[in-house]
Amino acid sequence: MFGQRSPYKKIKKDYQAKNLHNPFFRKNKSGRNWLRFRFLAMGAPVAVLALVWFLMFSAFWRWDQVIIEGLTRLPASELEKIVWEQGSQPRWLMWQQSNIFAFDVEALAQNIAAHYNFAGLTVHKSWPRSLVLTVSERPYAFIWQEGSEMFYASADGYAIKEPAVSEEDKKKYPIFDNQTGQTMIGNRNKIGIKDEYLRFFLDLHSAFGSENSVSVEKFVLDREFNTLRVKLLDGPLVYFNTKSSAREQLNNLILVKNAKIKDNFNKTNYVDLRYGDKIFIHPEFNN
Repeated sequence: MFGQRSPYKKIKKDYQAKNLHNPFFRKNKSGRNWLRFRFLAMGAPVAVLALVWFLMFSAFWRWDQVIIEGLTRLPASELEKIVWEQGSQPRWLMWQQSNIFAFDVEALAQNIAAHYNFAGLTVHKSWPRSLVLTVSERPYAFIWQEGSEMFYASADGYAIKEPAVSEEDKKKYPIFDNQTGQTMIGNRNKIGIKDEYLRFFLDLHSAFGSENSVSVEKFVLDREFNTLRVKLLDGPLVYFNTKSSAREQLNNLILVKNAKIKDNFNKTNYVDLRYGDKIFIHPEFNN
């Protein structure tokens, strides 16, 4: 009985077939990280090149519209032409200014300022494909004449060479005739007249505007020191002193016209008001 074998066999445990994963130990992922690194190393340059191509050469960033605001006197096509010409030029070697990123707004503003005398000009980019120009035009204050040429001019002394002066506006704006014998229009169309002369001219024009008994044909600037001449319609040439009050001198003119010249106003050659109460009339009329 003792020699009989037990019906139960001793089974050796197979530890290899079991999943004995220990959650407290991390599996080695060095192989996976290496693959990820290789992927990034190969993909990053491709992504950078794709981004550079998209920003520099993609048609998506090629501007195709020029918007001009505030322009009333010149045809918009004249400014648009300057913009499109600059857009065909390169910048930074291979980058064309037809790309909105590469377009040089400061260079455009300087180029336009060299051709046109605006009071102000701003240029900005409206993403992704528009350029916006905002123009501030100088208001007309008078007409500047040099020989047979006439130009509109602003109160701060800039000649506005475009557009041409119309016949209608010759009656609307005062004419300031430069008879110094040389041009006075300088850099950026700035008129080279002293500020005191310009202020006196504008004050005198304003004073004449409130006087109905005399009308001005033109104001004349010559080489005489501290002098501004005024040619009156159907009347004499009048000499004004730029150092004295424009209104007071005009009052003296009206006084001498009414008290002494009277009906001989259109026969008078000149009236000189430059010496205060001592007024010279040529010729003298005995009434």
